[in-house]
Amino acid sequence: MARKVKVLINNGIDKREIGYYSTPSFIADYLTSEMLSLNPDGKDVLDPAVGKEELLKGFFLAGKHIDSYDIIDYKHYEMSDYCQRNFLDVYADFVANQFFSIVPSKYDYMIANPPYNCHEIEYIRKNKKWLNSLFPVGAYNMYSMFLSAMISMAKDGCLIGVVVADSFLTSIYHAKLREQIFQSCSIHQIILCPSDLFLGQQADVRTCILILQKGIGYQSDVLVANRAENVEQLKKILSNHTLKRVPLESIRLNCGKTTNQILIDVNQSVVNLFHDNIPLGDIFKCVTCISTGNDSIYLSKEKKEGYTIPFYKNPASRKFVGKADAYLTDYFLTVHHDDKNFIVRNKDLLHREGIACSSMGLPFSAVYLPKEAVTGVNPTIFPPIEDINWLLSYLNSSLVTYLIRGVLIRSNMVTSGYVSCLPILNFSSDEKKELSEIANDVRTEGKCVEEAIDEIDALVFRRAQINFDVATHIQYFRHHLGTCV
Repeated sequence: MARKVKVLINNGIDKREIGYYSTPSFIADYLTSEMLSLNPDGKDVLDPAVGKEELLKGFFLAGKHIDSYDIIDYKHYEMSDYCQRNFLDVYADFVANQFFSIVPSKYDYMIANPPYNCHEIEYIRKNKKWLNSLFPVGAYNMYSMFLSAMISMAKDGCLIGVVVADSFLTSIYHAKLREQIFQSCSIHQIILCPSDLFLGQQADVRTCILILQKGIGYQSDVLVANRAENVEQLKKILSNHTLKRVPLESIRLNCGKTTNQILIDVNQSVVNLFHDNIPLGDIFKCVTCISTGNDSIYLSKEKKEGYTIPFYKNPASRKFVGKADAYLTDYFLTVHHDDKNFIVRNKDLLHREGIACSSMGLPFSAVYLPKEAVTGVNPTIFPPIEDINWLLSYLNSSLVTYLIRGVLIRSNMVTSGYVSCLPILNFSSDEKKELSEIANDVRTEGKCVEEAIDEIDALVFRRAQINFDVATHIQYFRHHLGTCV
């Protein structure tokens, strides 16, 4: 999540550090209404990150008993029995007590808008070892630990409703959290929220509404909704309940090198590509290369004496033809031996022609990597020279952008692991030749990139047997990444 400014609340506490963002009332109303519809007869509710009780009105009016926790005392708790305490400490006590007696949680409902801060906050840095021992799913950020703890503490049948950052749906770091969900919960609803949901609170975070139930015996079809363009559109989706009903197996990608990515509104013909084709990493070397540890020392923005090696750090939105983001010190191999923070990976592949892919930001792009250049930690592919151009075309297709940003990874960082999972279509020799010619025309003749992608898309969609409606959706996705991812 990219937060714009430091926001101070309650005696100078940095809002970014505690991760508190107020839940919009229409989200709270929807969550409580859906949970009460699934189980109108429950008695006890827990909100482990209560904030200012924004999520509790529906339960309170329904006569439920509510317990709540938060590290900040916002006063005026009228709907819940509040305790000022870090919920992770509560969970630690729960884990410790299981060694002596197994007492199931009393709660019929757990509801939360967990903190949205990440691994960079001081609390996680200082307690990393303890948190990793406490959470087998990993201590990557607060929201994932809160969600994991809620699932672990919940008794059979307990409904769990959260507004939560949606990076857990696809990120490889959250593969164990996804496995915990699939193994111990029924999934009722997943609704992607628009990126502007918390924008008024200086938070640019992609979130989802998630409703689970502890125990896999409650599973039926899953109700899903793709990301709305804005808050008003989401309000209409929720008020009209215009959700898609899909079988559980259709939202889980579990093949080859994928890691149980949770898919929202992905057409089955697209999912089948992963099952029916060989992943890129099984055909070509896809790696990362150099991490300087300190760019200000070892990279120069301009080519100059001692800094002459073109360094491709992140092609970003550039396609087919790239340029050096900086110039690496000529003595980088010596530096590698002298500075433990300067890491050179895959030395045998350095100074080979290849393809450099983007790693940060929403667009996914691929550019030709010349022999004299090297790359950073962004995904780099080293195919045989005769395969570079057709693969370059394929990687810049709308389909690949969709497979990367709409299926494999919804958060910002694209690593070589995700690129390695891309299905390589079974192109004929003639199709490879045509794709090669398109890439070559862009690289050497200045052919318009958008015109080239249109030609590539036509060939790729035909080979992938993607119908017109799905192809149109995929192309729309590529052109509207800001609202679709």
